[in-house]
Amino acid sequence: MDFHDRLHELRHKKKITQSQLADVIGLKPTAISNYESGRNEPSFDRLKAMASFFNVSSDYLLGISDAYVPLSEEILNREVVELFNRYQSLNQENRKKLDTYMQFLEFEQNSPS
Repeated sequence: MDFHDRLHELRHKKKITQSQLADVIGLKPTAISNYESGRNEPSFDRLKAMASFFNVSSDYLLGISDAYVPLSEEILNREVVELFNRYQSLNQENRKKLDTYMQFLEFEQNSPS
């Protein structure tokens, strides 16, 4: 999914108009319309502002990653993000296998030796 599709999708999920988003970002509504139609692309500063507003990574917003990793006050550990991205690439059957294996590891770790 491209940037313009992600922007449109996120705006609709948040149930705001192009005008409302434009007000938050400090733009005119036509700028948001042009972003969503693919006619224009935002500056880095505008991209960062939109990612922050929607609470997503800029990689997600740009379509580089399909991992919808919400941002938070704490910085995510790179290993956690990589694990999350790998998990998302698995099909449902392999996700179940991974969950079973993780339960086994937790059991093994917490069992007295």
